[in-house]
Amino acid sequence: MEKSLYSSLIPNEDIQRLLWIPGIGKMNAFTILLEVGDINRFQSEKNFFSYCRLTPSARNSGGRVKQKSSSKDGNKYLKIVFSDAAVHALQYYPVIRRYHNSKLRKKKKQVAKAIISKEIARIVYYVLKYKTDFNNKFKGVDLEQKKSVQWPRITSPDV
Repeated sequence: MEKSLYSSLIPNEDIQRLLWIPGIGKMNAFTILLEVGDINRFQSEKNFFSYCRLTPSARNSGGRVKQKSSSKDGNKYLKIVFSDAAVHALQYYPVIRRYHNSKLRKKKKQVAKAIISKEIARIVYYVLKYKTDFNNKFKGVDLEQKKSVQWPRITSPDV
């Protein structure tokens, strides 16, 4: 499946921008672009988070508010992609790992990972919305490690 998508999606400018974001590889970028479609249909980043299942669901009844961490509202594939991206970002980027560890001091492991997923989704939202390149920062801190300049390139059609 990847080979059939590769030739049509790799030349896409949005895919090229997504590939520079920490934790996002080719298949994750393909999934994000194909599942999101037009990013302009989301009025704000909160709507995008909700669509990606990155916000807790709320059950309101009789003045009481209950929140659950897992929700069936939204796109399950985007939830998987951003969770996977968070795991990869934690493995390869020390700045993101330090931020995660600071969250672990006060929150559960699952919640801390969800916060990383949400931050990656925020980066994706702004990169797609404003058609800008990733600025190599996570929460305002420069990432020490940068993806290889050669990796997310368009291959020649003869190969």
